[in-house]
Amino acid sequence: MLNRAWNRLTGRILVAVGMIIALTVLAACGATAPTDSAEPATDSPVPAQPAASSSGDPAPTAVPAQAGAPQTADQGIYGGIVPMHDYAFPNLIFHPHEFSNQTKNISGIYNGLLEYDAETDDPYDITGDLAESWELQADGVTYVFHLHQNATWHDGTPVTAEDVVYSMDSLVNTEANRPQTLIIAPYFSPGNARVIDTNTVEIKTNNPAPDFIPMIAADAFKMMSKAWGESEVDTSKWENGMGSGPFLPTSLEKDVSMSLERNPNYWKEGLPYIDGSIHYYIADKGTAIGSYRTGQVLMTTWPVTNLSNTEILELQESEAETLDVYLIPNTSLLGTLINTTIEPFNDVRVRRALHLAVDRSEFREIFGGGIAPVGTPLPPDTWFGRTEAEALELPGFRSSPDGGKHQGDLEEAKRLLAEAGVEEGFEVNIMARTAVEYVDLAQLLADQLRRNLGWDTTVQPIDSATGITRYKEQDYQIAAQGTALLVGEPDPIIGKIFMPGGLWIQWSGWEAPQKFLDLFAAQSQELDRTKRAAILREMEDFMLNEDPGPLLVYYWSFRDQIVNKKIQNYHMPASIWVQLKHERIWCDPEC
Repeated sequence: MLNRAWNRLTGRILVAVGMIIALTVLAACGATAPTDSAEPATDSPVPAQPAASSSGDPAPTAVPAQAGAPQTADQGIYGGIVPMHDYAFPNLIFHPHEFSNQTKNISGIYNGLLEYDAETDDPYDITGDLAESWELQADGVTYVFHLHQNATWHDGTPVTAEDVVYSMDSLVNTEANRPQTLIIAPYFSPGNARVIDTNTVEIKTNNPAPDFIPMIAADAFKMMSKAWGESEVDTSKWENGMGSGPFLPTSLEKDVSMSLERNPNYWKEGLPYIDGSIHYYIADKGTAIGSYRTGQVLMTTWPVTNLSNTEILELQESEAETLDVYLIPNTSLLGTLINTTIEPFNDVRVRRALHLAVDRSEFREIFGGGIAPVGTPLPPDTWFGRTEAEALELPGFRSSPDGGKHQGDLEEAKRLLAEAGVEEGFEVNIMARTAVEYVDLAQLLADQLRRNLGWDTTVQPIDSATGITRYKEQDYQIAAQGTALLVGEPDPIIGKIFMPGGLWIQWSGWEAPQKFLDLFAAQSQELDRTKRAAILREMEDFMLNEDPGPLLVYYWSFRDQIVNKKIQNYHMPASIWVQLKHERIWCDPEC
């Protein structure tokens, strides 16, 4: 299980001997170049043992635990603007359902029906947000949500059941861009929600759906005002965002920063604690590390930075006295995105050859800090995935006796390429957004394809927003790309990457065969976990042995949240897509 990865983490203490990192000026703050005055810690913090989640899986573990932090709401300290590190400036599309990489910025403007509790050490604890309570009826498909009667939108009008019905239909609007929220389309169809009274709404799923509640509690599933949604407001303008949440959007300087300020009329009494936050876009790794070390930024906007697992562990080791580092497993992966609409990648034999030729062990060691789980289509060592030991025996994952790439896999890859008419010297451009570790991953992928297949490879770095646009237009060959899952359950993983309407399908053009679609529908409705796992194994076997589809996973990354010890009441999230409102954190001492 994941305990094994954590044991490797604690056993691989990284000693930063003579580490010197060149740091540049944090221009957005107007600060001088940060200085590294902190002494490296002598001991690495030891993570607590994972707690059991409600699903029976090991829960993510904080590294280290926040000993002594105030835990109850009435102990909060008011005031302060929190400077945050934003790994990628979002596309200027701020409709709460329309895009994906702005959720980290807009979450505090809105509320969902439900949320993952930000004040508990159980990361899988789901509580009400706009919904004061809810219950599932005896038929197993009808949910009734009771809304807080005092909830209001930023313009002062009440939040009503009619707004919720409008929002639920918007989440699955197939005529609009819904890269994250269409994941619930197998469960929820437009018209399945209805008003019972002003503060009560009924939502029916198409069938029993064990993943429905965990998914709609994620931050991508925000409720919005029907009046605002039906207006002609320009949602490309940051200041036009209008929700019911704890913060109001204020200023934005493109490619530099964006700001939120406290909603003085927030309907949750006593919240939020902080006066606001400023999200500084910092792509350069050295600048980001220096900004954390000197306190110029106090936390990340969400658990994604531009640092690899290896770099995060080094930062944790050297700054243990001032920073807490949280590593979140199984909700993020890194790999190759394939445009299956163009030659030769529209040929399944070419995709199979890539699957066999990629040396995943090399990616894991260089970028995964030696702790990242192996890149099977479904995360290993979960209730629905293979064990890592099983995976490492499979073609595409196995190694030769000397630890290198398995020669049998390379021979089969070359045979498939020859059969598909792709010769040595084939020219391929690998696109890489200048975000996270994509450019570095692309360089290693280019090197592997040269070594293992004889391809003529080039890497094209591109700014993050332009890269997203090119994905939408399918204007690329292959790319180094990752994705973050709403929660670490089967439906969010498979739905986002392999199912119609999912984000990677929109980007890649891959079409799943009918048998794959039928298996997905069967497992999503299966309430018996053992039977469901068997169906999921059949789906993974298809991806491993017949068609990897639009994605070749290098490894399942631990995504990282860096939090200065000044930040209090922060708890480990279940995934990187939850607990992004920041309405319950405070600063002590002051920000």
